[in-house]
Amino acid sequence: MKAFGYEQNGGPEVFQEYELPTPEIKSNQILIKTEAFNLNNFEAMQRAGKMKPTDHRIIPGRDVAGFVERVGEDVTDFDIGDRVVAHGHHSYAEYSVGEDSNTVLIPSGVPYIAAAAIVTPGLAAYKGIHLFGKVQPGQTVVVKGASGGVGSLAAQIALDIGAKVIGVGSSKNEEYVKSLGIDQYVAYDREDPSETLADTADVVIDAALNGNGYESDVKIVKDGGIIASVADGDAPTDKDVHFNHIHPTQEISDDDALTAMLELMTAGKLKIRIGYKLPFTLDSVIKGHQLLDSKHAGRIVIAK
Repeated sequence: MKAFGYEQNGGPEVFQEYELPTPEIKSNQILIKTEAFNLNNFEAMQRAGKMKPTDHRIIPGRDVAGFVERVGEDVTDFDIGDRVVAHGHHSYAEYSVGEDSNTVLIPSGVPYIAAAAIVTPGLAAYKGIHLFGKVQPGQTVVVKGASGGVGSLAAQIALDIGAKVIGVGSSKNEEYVKSLGIDQYVAYDREDPSETLADTADVVIDAALNGNGYESDVKIVKDGGIIASVADGDAPTDKDVHFNHIHPTQEISDDDALTAMLELMTAGKLKIRIGYKLPFTLDSVIKGHQLLDSKHAGRIVIAK
C-alpha cells in the first residue's frame, strides 16, 4: 500500500512516499480502506521534533474515514463495505487500522471528508463541553478560539445543549462564527474580551491555539464557574474557579462522542469548515504540512 511518512524530524519536506505491506489486524480491529484523512497540529509538532526526536520511520495520523476492508474475529458491529470513521492509527496511508472502541458508522448523508475532519477537533470539543466543561442548558458559555476546529465545534455542541454561547476570535472570523448561530461575538482585535466579558461566563471553553491568552479566562468566568482549557497553565485568581484541562480520555468513549457528533451533523446542527481538500499524493501531504505551519482557516484534509 501507499503510505506517507518520515524517518527524521524537520520541515514538511521530510515526508516521503513508501510502499508498505497492508496492515495486519487484531481480533478487535477493523482494516479501513482510506478515502480521506485529516491533518492536525499535533502531527506537525511531532514531525518537527517538538514532542520527541524521531529515530525510526513514522506513518502519522489518527483521523480517517473510508470503508471496511476486513474485520477481526471479535468484531460484530461492522460488515465489509460499511462506511466508517475512526480515531485510528497511521492514517496517512491507503489503509488504516481502527478498533471497535473508536470506529463508528458514517450516516449516508455525511461525506467522508467531513467525517474525517471532525475526529480530533470534535473529540476535544465534545468532551470539553460535556465532560470538562459540564455545560448545562441555560448557562452562558464563552468559547475562545471560536473560529478554529475545536472552538467552532464546541460552540455548536453547547448551542445544541441549550446554552447561551459567546464566541471570541479575530474580527476577520466574525461572519463565519456568527453563521454557527452563536448569541454574541467579541473580536479581540477590536476590544478586550476580559473587560467586555468580565464575570460573564458560567463556563469558559478555551480552545485558542496552544491556549494563547489563557490568563484572561479567570477574568471572564464567574465566581464558582468552570474553565475548560487546552492550555497547560492556570492563571492565579481569588475566585472560586474549577480548572479542567482538556485532554484525551475514555471517560466519554471516542465511539460515543463520534456517534453523537455525526447525529448532530446529520440533523444539520453541526458543521465543520473545510479550508483545503487536497489529493491523495505526497505533494499534497507536504503542502498540507506547510499550511499547518502557517496561518490558515479551516481543516486540511487529504482525500481521494
